[in-house]
Amino acid sequence: MPGLAEHLHRPVELELHPGDSGRIAAQMVKAAAPDGHTLLVATLGTHALVPAVDPACGYHPLKDFTPISLLLKAPLILAVPSSAGVHSVAALIEVARAADPPLIYGSSAVGGAPHLAAELFAHRVGITLQHARYSDTRELYADLIAGRIGLSFNNIMSMLPLIREGQLVPLGTTSARPHPALPDVPPIAGAGLSDYEVTNWLGLVAPAGLSPAAVTEISAGLAAAARDVAAANVGSDITAGTAADFAALIRSEYQRWKPIVRELGWTGVGASQSMLSGPCLTHDRLRKF
Repeated sequence: MPGLAEHLHRPVELELHPGDSGRIAAQMVKAAAPDGHTLLVATLGTHALVPAVDPACGYHPLKDFTPISLLLKAPLILAVPSSAGVHSVAALIEVARAADPPLIYGSSAVGGAPHLAAELFAHRVGITLQHARYSDTRELYADLIAGRIGLSFNNIMSMLPLIREGQLVPLGTTSARPHPALPDVPPIAGAGLSDYEVTNWLGLVAPAGLSPAAVTEISAGLAAAARDVAAANVGSDITAGTAADFAALIRSEYQRWKPIVRELGWTGVGASQSMLSGPCLTHDRLRKF
């Protein structure tokens, strides 16, 4: 979060440890000392989906971490290239049903919210989609705009400029209500999927055992930084809340998604065979088609 180091009065460095749907980073932070110097950006993927899919993932989303604060909670937007000539979720479903081979959707995190949103959408509607995995969201958007992939679920802030430029057409939001930044884009639930809702979120957690004083200090810094972002009026969904509220959110999301991942068939098999690591195209393979 911009300005966090200033409010905490110490440097803040971001280290990327990608891989295995975020569980590598989660396991590293779980094993770190609870001194407030090593934190994890917890997500819907790391703290709800991965533990629900694989209870043997190496950590428990609550027992092994100290929740500090929610940072962001926002829906995803389902968008297609403007060249597709598709302007509603219903029209996309018809195109997908007739497509042979299946339409390709892109996401940049296997097991993350965009991946889940697409698979849940396809399952509930009864269509087949092919997943293309990207390591760089810029490459995903380049392929989406060019029509090399047919659709993507992604966060609203990264899609918004492309939508306003007319390069992408937003068809629906994964929230129960329209987003203020795109008030004319209806919820996907309105297209016959009454219980369809996927909210992307992320927040900060520490290893279990972090002192209440450290939680209070870091939470205060996050809240101050969030106020700075709001004052800048950049249209961000960045927020900050209490540790108790974030713990309640993690608990409720973990419980909510356990039956959904069973519905999708993402449980009951080995991790290497599950939908989280199942067959999908890569960006390089896609460009060879």
